[in-house]
Amino acid sequence: MNVKKNINGLEIALTSDDESALLQLDVKTNDGIIMVDFDIRLKNLALCTKVNLDVHFPFEHIHSCWTPCMHGHPKSIRNKGIPEWWPSFSSHISSAAPVGVFYSIEGRNRLSFALSEAKEIVAVHAGALEERRAGRIRFQLLESKHKILSTKKGKLRLDIRNIPFHQSIQSLTQWYEEISEHQVMKPPEEAFEPVYSTWYAFHQNLFANELEKQCEKAVALGCRTIILDDGWQTDDNSRGYRYCGDWNVAETRFPDMRNHIKKVRNMGLKYMFWLSVPFVGKKADSWLFLKDYLLFYSEQNQTGVIDPRYPNVREYLVATFARIVKYYDLDGVKLDFIDEFDLDLATGKALEPDNKRDTESVPEAVRKLMVEIKSALISIKSEILVEFRQRYVGPEIRKFGNIFRVHDCPNDSIMNRMSIMDLRLFSGSTAVHSDMFIWSETEPVESASLHFINTLFSVPQISHDLLSLSHEHLSMVRHWLQFWRTNKNILMNGRLTAESPEMQYPLISATKNRKRIISLHADIVCNVFDESETELTLVNGGLLSKVTVRSYVSEDLCVEVRDCLGELVSRCKFRLEKGIFEFSVPKSGYIKFTIEP
Repeated sequence: MNVKKNINGLEIALTSDDESALLQLDVKTNDGIIMVDFDIRLKNLALCTKVNLDVHFPFEHIHSCWTPCMHGHPKSIRNKGIPEWWPSFSSHISSAAPVGVFYSIEGRNRLSFALSEAKEIVAVHAGALEERRAGRIRFQLLESKHKILSTKKGKLRLDIRNIPFHQSIQSLTQWYEEISEHQVMKPPEEAFEPVYSTWYAFHQNLFANELEKQCEKAVALGCRTIILDDGWQTDDNSRGYRYCGDWNVAETRFPDMRNHIKKVRNMGLKYMFWLSVPFVGKKADSWLFLKDYLLFYSEQNQTGVIDPRYPNVREYLVATFARIVKYYDLDGVKLDFIDEFDLDLATGKALEPDNKRDTESVPEAVRKLMVEIKSALISIKSEILVEFRQRYVGPEIRKFGNIFRVHDCPNDSIMNRMSIMDLRLFSGSTAVHSDMFIWSETEPVESASLHFINTLFSVPQISHDLLSLSHEHLSMVRHWLQFWRTNKNILMNGRLTAESPEMQYPLISATKNRKRIISLHADIVCNVFDESETELTLVNGGLLSKVTVRSYVSEDLCVEVRDCLGELVSRCKFRLEKGIFEFSVPKSGYIKFTIEP
């Protein structure tokens, strides 16, 4: 049975390879929002049954496609590009959300889409259908190795309003919040404080006395939280995860962990632990118990990924994490690698039915695990910090974490900027953190500053051996963290806009209380005083010696120019006339315009 509807030039179809399937489509439109309700009822249950929800649309004035992850054929893929329609990405609770925005080169929304099913596995296709000279979005529903469903209901939201692309993304987030059965996990104020992370600076080579020296320096520079990353649980320094699973402190590294945490907290830092949720290593004591409950085993890492479909496995994880948080009085946890809970990687017994499981759905089991972990942790500390990494962020995981961090991109400040904006636009009130960044001690201070400039619109995470930095680099760090803190309310809570995601967002802006901050990352013309602002700061993030502005008004201004260390370069009065003007600004410096009363 196939059902088709046509509305506003779109063809919407629900199809199944089971001719006895009962399929229903109900399509309504209101002010450019098309709401599609679908209902699927199968009579012949089989794992091979396929049900597709398709949207065909005219490919008119569409030049790019924003999605929460890169997808497409390797030969034609580009960031925010338009792939052929047939490659897909897998969406579920611990993978990318089933959303996207087709938009024009002017940055206007042409067609955005969001599927209500963000928990279970859905294959999402979105791209060009060359045979019809059109576009196609396809959601593959009910096609799964692990679960047979007889019924399924859901909604597809399509937005064809002529609005800026970033507004269409933000509206998707609002819609998910409206239809969610659970509220998102609220971030406490501490989630919006700069972080010192140990990972890039030290990897697994951690020791309490050395770390305490770093913490003293981090606090003096402006950090307020530390994340103790991988290494605290093992004496081994060879990377990999063979010692994960027990989550006991390596006493050779931290002889008195509770006293160490007390010292660091007295310095002024909140304390968080890294925990690799799914991994149980072959060298861990818990291997003997958990090796019979694996989704798969990685010989390279000498670790298994445990199967959360078993209640006793979830009970072990929840009890272990709660024990750690309570015993060490932690302020938060970094829950890592939940995207490894992936049945596509499963082998052996994990692919066979087992009545010891309480669900055959891995995404449902992950949801159960997250519910149980959250409940246990907030019963210990009501405002606990919980960080997740970018690959698995979306409307479902927002219920269980209050910090989303950019995926690993060491030394790549441009990727950090691009990923931050993807997260900010789609994450609502959840705190968005940069990937922890590091730079070379021999790098020019202007170049090192780009790590801070490219992450301005997120909570910065720094991961450097602070004791190795020169006086100039320390001054640079101190200045940018102070700049961020001074302007935090605008950067984190202001009305956020961005331009050209296909060009890695070369211009980003936030406005609040008639104060505006713009970061420029290329040699482009920036429109100024077009949002009724009375104070405007332009941050020069392109390693240029100038910024170019276009004004549609005439204003008397006080102009202040500073370099990347915050040192005043010049201050003067200036009459800004309508037109294009070029201002000299030091590389990685900034210029502040204030309208004269």
